[in-house]
Amino acid sequence: MRVVVSNAPLGAEIQGVDIHSGVSDTVVKAIQDALHTYKVVVLRNQVITPDEQINFCARLGKLEPHILPQYLVPGFKDLVRISNILDEAGEPIGMIDAGRLWHTDGHFQEEPNMYSVLYALEIPRDTNNNPLGNTMFVSTALAYQLLTYEKKAKLSNLKAVNSLSAVYALLKKNDAAQKRAPLTEEQKKEVTHPVIRTHPVTGEKSIYVSKAATLRIVDMPENESDQLIDELSNWCVREEMIYHHRWQVGDFLMWDNCTSQHFAVGDYELPQRRLMHRSTIGGAASF
Repeated sequence: MRVVVSNAPLGAEIQGVDIHSGVSDTVVKAIQDALHTYKVVVLRNQVITPDEQINFCARLGKLEPHILPQYLVPGFKDLVRISNILDEAGEPIGMIDAGRLWHTDGHFQEEPNMYSVLYALEIPRDTNNNPLGNTMFVSTALAYQLLTYEKKAKLSNLKAVNSLSAVYALLKKNDAAQKRAPLTEEQKKEVTHPVIRTHPVTGEKSIYVSKAATLRIVDMPENESDQLIDELSNWCVREEMIYHHRWQVGDFLMWDNCTSQHFAVGDYELPQRRLMHRSTIGGAASF
């Protein structure tokens, strides 16, 4: 196994690992350590089945069913399709608009997602055969590190309210939520997390606020709350903070939701096809 670090503030490629051939416990631990260090890692040229994806991810923690079960891979409750492909009735077989705003997965859950994994089966390309649909990542841990001491102190005890309803409202505002089913009352519930989150494994601190999911800062006037959410969100996603992932078929991409945010670029449309299988590893209560 070899780790090749990107030239961005986060991101790395792990070489020399073939999931289909089997991965030792030692290598799984090394991959997880790299994930904590670089926030997002990719294993390229993987050729795996849905069962192999699920079995590998289960070694990182408890698999978590997706909150939108209508897009599950048939026969697999822990694998969801990310796709713009339509079925015979003209309905999408997967989530078309997944990730088209800066966010971290599971921000709206009482126990947010620990890791997310995408396995690329089909990648859209332009007329020059360049890949489309890049995914951008930022390290919210680095964003926290770059704050002044005074700013860190002011944020240290703040809490924020988050909701999937906020995500949907922003998606619809940007005309991206094309055919999503309405949320259930359970899915609309609000949860509170610290503004500065501590990683449950490494102890690293990060900014845990996003324009997508964060509704308000607790016990703060609305105008001040909105201003702080915007300020912290913009601070995290500055251009110099971004790792741009250019997809290839066979990419097995993993990221740490505790210390990163991501954004899926929607610069393609049918007949340019995109198909990925996503699995999610559950986390624990934030602190």
